[in-house]
Amino acid sequence: MSSRVTNYKGSSWRFAALAVFFILLAGAVLFRVFSLAIIDHKRYAELAEKQHALLEELPSRRGRIFFQEQNGNVRVVALDKDFYTLIFAPKTIPEVRRDELITLAIRASGKKKEEFLKILEKTDDPYEVALKNLDEKQAESIRGAKIPGVYLVAEPRRVYPAGSLGAQVLGFVSYANEKGGEGVYGIEKGFEKELAGEQGFFEGDKDAAGYWIAIGRRIVKPAVDGSDIVLTVDFNIQSFMEEEIAKLGEKWGAESAMALVLEPATGKIMALASYPTFDPALYNKVKNYNVFRNPAVESSFELGSVFKPITMAAGIEERMVTPDSTYVDKGEVRVGNATIYNFDKKGRGIVTMTEVLEKSLNTGAVHVAQLLGQERFKKFILLFGFGEKTGVDLPGEVRGNISHLAEGRDIDFATASFGQGTAVTALQMASAFGALANSGVLMKPYIVEKIIEPSGNIQEFRPEERGRAVSKETAEAVTKMLVSAVRKGTYYTAGIDGYFVAAKTGTAQVPFKDRRGYSDEVTHSMVGYAPAFHPRFVLFIQLNKPKGIQYAATSMASPFHRIAKFILDSYEVPPDETGN
Repeated sequence: MSSRVTNYKGSSWRFAALAVFFILLAGAVLFRVFSLAIIDHKRYAELAEKQHALLEELPSRRGRIFFQEQNGNVRVVALDKDFYTLIFAPKTIPEVRRDELITLAIRASGKKKEEFLKILEKTDDPYEVALKNLDEKQAESIRGAKIPGVYLVAEPRRVYPAGSLGAQVLGFVSYANEKGGEGVYGIEKGFEKELAGEQGFFEGDKDAAGYWIAIGRRIVKPAVDGSDIVLTVDFNIQSFMEEEIAKLGEKWGAESAMALVLEPATGKIMALASYPTFDPALYNKVKNYNVFRNPAVESSFELGSVFKPITMAAGIEERMVTPDSTYVDKGEVRVGNATIYNFDKKGRGIVTMTEVLEKSLNTGAVHVAQLLGQERFKKFILLFGFGEKTGVDLPGEVRGNISHLAEGRDIDFATASFGQGTAVTALQMASAFGALANSGVLMKPYIVEKIIEPSGNIQEFRPEERGRAVSKETAEAVTKMLVSAVRKGTYYTAGIDGYFVAAKTGTAQVPFKDRRGYSDEVTHSMVGYAPAFHPRFVLFIQLNKPKGIQYAATSMASPFHRIAKFILDSYEVPPDETGN
């Protein structure tokens, strides 16, 4: 007879292990329930809400930008325009309407039939983009057919009706990020906040399929459209000036050219043009990004002899010289271990200060600077606004560079007297001449005249004085000297029959990038105003690295004459001189 022995000890251990396992499992479940119900309740409630809530952004329409005309009218040069994306839902497009749809799509795009057939063959696909950037006319032809499963989604895009006109002033709107258009360069960047407005949103409930529930909760925050901006730029002067500097740059094979027109009494920028230029609507096709920059404010240059009237004004103001004061011109002057020459290395004997400007003598400018001394000369450089930003309402403005004058070397002040070694912006130079034209008062330049908010509220900008550079008497004396420089100088063709024109040319060697020495390349400049004794405008023209021509007097006089005459004719400015 066999017998069975039961191991109660082993069984008890297994039961205990199972009991512990189930207790731990129950504890974990209870902790998870507690965590979901209490600890993470808020987070999961928000997630659940998002599963049923639909949030839609309501885009704002970007404000327009305007140039002006002499008759008081404005011309829109930048605005938002709706473009459309064509979407197919192949599973819901009726078979009998597909040929009609393909025909309409081909007319709107010029694409081949096969491209649309491939999309329509995806019968299980509820959403396929067929075409982008359709204009209103193209979209209307498709919309009018009322084909089920075909949708047009509007999206505002920036357009520039005048093409490349004023491109460096305006900048452009980039759509590189998911947030929508954003201003880059120029006014589009500088006034991004005002132009962009504020996006709104539309919130409500949706069902499991993602459709709006009619009785669901809806909260609407309306979008606020951007403000319109009216610039001081004259549309017609800008157009004419851009044509002129393009011809100028092409004629001499220059690296670049620019022109700037200021109203001296107010500081208004009437025109600002650069060559080469670009179409803001096609900015993504540009390969050389330097063309986006506005060189009148974002770059500085050594401008040469156009600086001599500033030196002369300082000398006259401090009573170191008068227009009739004389010195002996030997064609060269020794400063320390360096020798400074006239442009042709020739001496002219006894000459007056007026003749220094007429003949553009470097030695005469050095003579005045030495009479002034370093401190007084530097004081007037600062009074005319060099070495600091003008405060213009354009982005990216640089200060120029007069830092070398802080070292106190005589040679630096000597070369600065005729515009070498001192880097200034075109706008600084035009503003300084504006002070001479404006009885010695330096004005803050500006380009935005008013901002018109969607509510109708208008913010207007007024002229602002930066300070007095020289007295009225000194400004008038230098003006007379500049009139004589046009009449008797080598650039007499810049003159205009019936008008007194005050102007000066400058030819400057281009320094190497490390600023240690100068290359054989040159920068040509000319700046002046008319009518000289009742000025309506200051005109600055610049040509960078022209080929086959040495002096600015040859390259600058004719375009200066044509642009100045166009401005006088446009504003019907009466002649101020008889007998010509």
